[in-house]
Amino acid sequence: MLPQHGLMSMGRLLLLLVLLAAWKTGSGQVHYSVPEEAKHGTFVGRIAQDLGLELAELVPRLFRVASKGRGDLLEVNLQNGILFVNSRIDREELCGRSPECSIHLEVIVDRPLQVFHVEVEVRDINDNPPVFPETWLLANKWCGSLPGN
Repeated sequence: MLPQHGLMSMGRLLLLLVLLAAWKTGSGQVHYSVPEEAKHGTFVGRIAQDLGLELAELVPRLFRVASKGRGDLLEVNLQNGILFVNSRIDREELCGRSPECSIHLEVIVDRPLQVFHVEVEVRDINDNPPVFPETWLLANKWCGSLPGN
C-alpha cells in the first residue's frame, strides 16, 4: 500500500496527464509558406480543412484569427475555409534582415473552446542585391590585385 503522500502525488500526476491529453486534442499547429509581396487574394492554405474543422461550423463556433503585430496581412474566407493574403507582405518591413521570417497566428473557435497555432513562413524572393561583409570585399580586392589575375 502507498503512503498518503504517494497517493497525492499519483493523483497530481494523473490530473496532469488528463490536462495534457485535453490540451493535445484541443490544439494543433499548422505550417504554411507564402512568397513575400504576394498579391491580395493569393492562396495560402485550406486552414479549416487542415485544422479538422467543418465549413458549416466556422460561423456558429465563432471562428476567428488573432495575430501579434499586423493582423491585416492574412485573412480567412469563412465560406470556404481558405487562408489568403489580405494585403501585400513586405518581408523586410516585417522582419528586417533576419534570415527567417514568419507570421504567427492563433486560430480560436468556441463550443468547445479550441486554440490552434498557425505559422506562415514568408519566403524571400531575392529582390535585394547581395550584401557582402567588408572583410570579404577587402580579401577579394587584394586577391584580384595579385600578378596574373
